[in-house]
Amino acid sequence: MTFRVGILGIDGSGKSTLVAGLEHRLAASLRVMSVGQRVTLHTREGERLDLLGPLPESAHPLRHLLRNLERHWVLQRLPALLARYRPDICLEDRDTVIDFCALVTAHLPALRHLTPGRRVRIFSTLTHRSPADMYLFLRLPAAVAAARLQGKRRQTRRLRALHETAPLLERVAAEYPRFLDYLAEINVPAVVLDARLPAATVLDAAVLAIRDFAP
Repeated sequence: MTFRVGILGIDGSGKSTLVAGLEHRLAASLRVMSVGQRVTLHTREGERLDLLGPLPESAHPLRHLLRNLERHWVLQRLPALLARYRPDICLEDRDTVIDFCALVTAHLPALRHLTPGRRVRIFSTLTHRSPADMYLFLRLPAAVAAARLQGKRRQTRRLRALHETAPLLERVAAEYPRFLDYLAEINVPAVVLDARLPAATVLDAAVLAIRDFAP
């Protein structure tokens, strides 16, 4: 059975970098699927399947928008993909349940009156998805994340997403502690990683956490 690892954190916290590093480290001994900006499968034989195909950084902004739609479509098919390819571990950058709850609440603050558990149950019903088996949370101040995102936009033609403004990054960041408490209540492990540390240090800590909790 696939062990699902959700990667949590505001945009700019380094989720994609962490997923790429985990793919490389874990694929040496496990069959690994990752779902993020790209959807890939690494087999124990060293084969790498790219289910979405690469997207050049210089691609037109509309192509980046279409990629987000493609990725959303793949997420809706994730249970079928897991059943088909049977990976040992699935790394989920932008978890459908917890991240989705945090993002939507940032746009609709009135939802904060609902407990995290109730929000998770609502979104699980709507998306037909359940929380992951464990979570890695990349904690980073919103101001640092905003600066990183601005640097990335200078390097690519990607437009700024609606939730990448500083106030919304702050709101999303403020939601995560409530959901981490909820995950503790339902006995789903969630490991907090300091995203200000060097990427190699964060990766080492993430690998150790997965090895501690994965069957």
